Amino acid sequence: HYMRGGKPGYFPTFKEIPHPVPLNLFDPFGFTKKLSAEQKAKKLNIEVNNGRLAMIGIFGFISASKGLIVPGLDSLGLARYGGEYMAPFTAADSALPYVADMVKQIGNLGYAL
Repeated sequence: HYMRGGKPGYFPTFKEIPHPVPLNLFDPFGFTKKLSAEQKAKKLNIEVNNGRLAMIGIFGFISASKGLIVPGLDSLGLARYGGEYMAPFTAADSALPYVADMVKQIGNLGYAL
């Protein structure tokens, strides 16, 4: 991990560890081998920003499906979701961090399961 002295954006190859799959997770076809360090840094920044936009988008859709006002999504006519997104976490998962407090709130936020 880069917080412990590693290189940001580095994925170890499967050549470093025994693995039966011939392709790597990062750049399996070698598209970035000929890129300069600056080009790789720019593409890494683009990839991180794409991930951030994807997270904003999914939370926008979740918010719109619960009836909240989301500019740009209100005109799409998304069906309201009557369930609880966090319902898969139950009291059986209370050993996980924050789950016990979260389970107490399921169904208590103004809408029924």
